[in-house]
Amino acid sequence: MTRWTSDRVDAEYDMQQRAFGDLEAVIMDLVWDYEDPVTVRQIFDELSADRQIAYTTVMSTMDNLHRKEWLSRERSGKA
Repeated sequence: MTRWTSDRVDAEYDMQQRAFGDLEAVIMDLVWDYEDPVTVRQIFDELSADRQIAYTTVMSTMDNLHRKEWLSRERSGKA
């Protein structure tokens, strides 16, 4: 299992400057709402309650945010 985290220091300002896509911005807001690291499944479950979205879309978007250095990830278990 992979858990994702992000620091929120001046992040909202930086998000506006970097012009995140709509889904990236929504995902970052959800990640910041959690106090503990989150999984793709947690974010997917919240997003899928309001919109039709594929798990792989959420996973790919979070991976893109990791490559942009907005999210860090910690792998646990055999994943």
